[in-house]
Amino acid sequence: MKQLHHNGVLVPPRYEGKGLTIKVRAKRIKLTPEQEEMALAWAKKMGTPYVEDPVFAKNFHRDFSKKLGINVKPGDVDYSEVLSFVEKERDWKANLSKETKRQLAAQRKAQREANKERYGYAWVDGVQMDVANYAVEPSSIFMGRGKHPLRGRWKEGPREEDIELNLSPDAPSPPDNWKAIVWQPDAMWIARWQDKLTGKTKYVWFSDSSILKQRKDIEKFDMARELRRDLIRVQRHILKNLDADDLRRRKTATVCFLIDKLKIRVGDEKDPDEADTVGASTLRPEHIRFNGEGTVTFNFLGKDSVPHVFRVELPDNVIRNLTEFATNARSTLFDGVGSKHVSEFLDEVMTGLSAKVFRTCYASEAVETKLKKAPVKLEDPEYVKKYIVTIANLEAARVCNHRRTIPKTWKSSLEKKKDRLKALKDRAKEAQLKLRQKAKEREERYKERLRKQEERLKATKEKLEAYRRQLVDGKQQGKSVRALERRISLQREAVARQKQRLKEMKTKHAERMEKLGQRLESRRQRDKAAIDKLKLRIETRKETRDYNLTTSLKSYIDPRIYYEWGKHVDYDWKRYYPKTLQRKFSWVETDGAPPENG
Repeated sequence: MKQLHHNGVLVPPRYEGKGLTIKVRAKRIKLTPEQEEMALAWAKKMGTPYVEDPVFAKNFHRDFSKKLGINVKPGDVDYSEVLSFVEKERDWKANLSKETKRQLAAQRKAQREANKERYGYAWVDGVQMDVANYAVEPSSIFMGRGKHPLRGRWKEGPREEDIELNLSPDAPSPPDNWKAIVWQPDAMWIARWQDKLTGKTKYVWFSDSSILKQRKDIEKFDMARELRRDLIRVQRHILKNLDADDLRRRKTATVCFLIDKLKIRVGDEKDPDEADTVGASTLRPEHIRFNGEGTVTFNFLGKDSVPHVFRVELPDNVIRNLTEFATNARSTLFDGVGSKHVSEFLDEVMTGLSAKVFRTCYASEAVETKLKKAPVKLEDPEYVKKYIVTIANLEAARVCNHRRTIPKTWKSSLEKKKDRLKALKDRAKEAQLKLRQKAKEREERYKERLRKQEERLKATKEKLEAYRRQLVDGKQQGKSVRALERRISLQREAVARQKQRLKEMKTKHAERMEKLGQRLESRRQRDKAAIDKLKLRIETRKETRDYNLTTSLKSYIDPRIYYEWGKHVDYDWKRYYPKTLQRKFSWVETDGAPPENG
């Protein structure tokens, strides 16, 4: 970048106190705004599993004690007044009229739009680009993921004086008392500050749909494609160094082997105060078990405390290395080896290759393989193609082990879908039965009308024959037959009309029955499509129960795979990707180049 302009970031206003009080061991304490903000946050969590978590409760009350200036433990504090305030606020919101709710929603929307207009864009070299999340985090209770040791701690949000802005020297300085204004033209952040709880630097970045981020994505996926082409050469480099004389090099090669074999992260990217999660380079002896017969079981918690359990067959030299490193380990198996060493080692065989690329490579390969094997045809309905796309995504999530905690509502939601399926089948059966019954009744009415019409025609023909006999007799007797001839003529016309009516009746009946048959077939096809679609949704829900598909879709699957497959089977990739990811990956439709307008 040569130029970067923006208006800073949105910092939430300070909390305004309501004059609430709490009781600590029966003694009433009037809260300051800072204390009240914490008490209110705790009261909003009451009734949830969080407050029942001893670590969560202990951590919160330790920080609350510091704000109060007295030591309190869970159970010492009576939050009744604060909880009453929270419940009254909830009741007030619940009892608002629809019109008031609409007005408030409109006001919130107008405020969001005004905020986005002011803070939601940056100008890079004169080109407008979206900012990902321009509002900094407000003060709150830190929730964490999994068994995070800091869960329940008070996380104080930054003020203007804590925040640094990245702006080019020619940019006007946004108002407010910012900590500093710096210029880092090679960085992609708008603002940064140090988290007061973890000490970790937090950033406001350009949006994923910005040109800069899109270029990074393209480079990442291109690197993964290159790795797929050169994978054998990379693997040979790893295998060759499993027997290196240099200990660190042997450790690094073993880490790379595990990254490739198990598709796991390198492991040293996490902060030291996070939950005890590990990756390839941070494995400890207790995370592996040698089973004999050439297999090893790995059992550890990966990112977000997701369990990683693998029983794999390994080459003798890998098992030898793991055994040696486990025996001599002071803490980790690969002490002295981190992501830097891994990147340097991999760069020897392929420039720019890092551990992260392996997961992108294997996730994308899993999707492409699954799509190629899928028995899909151009004429297949869209819901079938979407199911295939989803199951391919699931393969990537399995490769990356993107497991998730099963939602509490998962089972009830599945049962509701099953109930809907049963109701759908019942309605379909009833509707089709009604159409068949209608066809049967119509056929019976037609047969009755046909019988009567044929009887009338028969009677008319018999009358015509009688007149003809009378005509013959009259002529033989020399009588006048003019009136008789007239009757015969009229009777012939009557026969012709009845025959025509009979013909038309048969034709109309055939047409009506054909239309009814078409209605029945159309209904049958619609019902079948609706039932099959819901069946696939139920099947998808079952199969994806344990996995989060969003992470792999957003970060690990090359979207060009879905785009190219979609062109061959007439399926628009945008029907699967949500709008945010459509914008992030808009470059797939421009021959792998981000749009120049940002």
